[in-house]
Amino acid sequence: MFELIGRAMTADMFPLLAITAALAGLVRGFSGFGSAMILVPVASALTSPQTAVVLLLLTDTLLTVPMVVPAVKRCVWREVLPLAAGAMLTVPLGVHLLIVLDPIVMRWIISTLILVLVALLLSGWRWSRPPSLPRTAVVGGASGLTGGMAGIAGPPVILFWMAGHGGPATIRANIIVFFAMTGLFNLVAYILNGLLTSERVALGIALIPVYALALLIGARLFRFASERFFRLLAFSLCAFAALSGLPLLD
Repeated sequence: MFELIGRAMTADMFPLLAITAALAGLVRGFSGFGSAMILVPVASALTSPQTAVVLLLLTDTLLTVPMVVPAVKRCVWREVLPLAAGAMLTVPLGVHLLIVLDPIVMRWIISTLILVLVALLLSGWRWSRPPSLPRTAVVGGASGLTGGMAGIAGPPVILFWMAGHGGPATIRANIIVFFAMTGLFNLVAYILNGLLTSERVALGIALIPVYALALLIGARLFRFASERFFRLLAFSLCAFAALSGLPLLD
């Protein structure tokens, strides 16, 4: 394993991948979301969509565990649990699509999905009233599908919560807890489908120190952020990553 880690760190694409991981960790620590929407499109272009989702799992899911404990106390469980239940049912289908779809097609799907989400959120659209329980579960199902397929469980639930009327602290806590649950679902599905190869695990381990430091800095910066800055920074970085990951720019 040490030999594989060393080989990963000397690969030509590693510096750019490390910079991307640092940006992803910074935004994740700061806003509670956004790491997948930055890391996955760029890592997919540099490696493959299958490798990208494994890298996200190894860096983000493992290192954000300490963030889950305080978030559990602040999150709104009546919103988180129906979403998680819906996601659990659709993750296997998403992983199946990840395996069978062409990598170029997957990259187009990933980048387009992120750009549509950012456009919707920047439009300022909000729920006029709280959605029903079945609709909430459907949103969770959509999140599980995109999470299993592209490692990006965020778009449906981020739109769901940011289109509501909760404050940044509550939204951030909800997202952190939800991502912890979907990360567990994805881990099981990836193991069952043989996606956790030695080479991918080694590359993920090599990125962990960079991601961890950025995550810590981002979490410290959150206390100084206004709601407007909180939203605009995350959206801007997500849009930039989506554009840079388009196959058209290869």
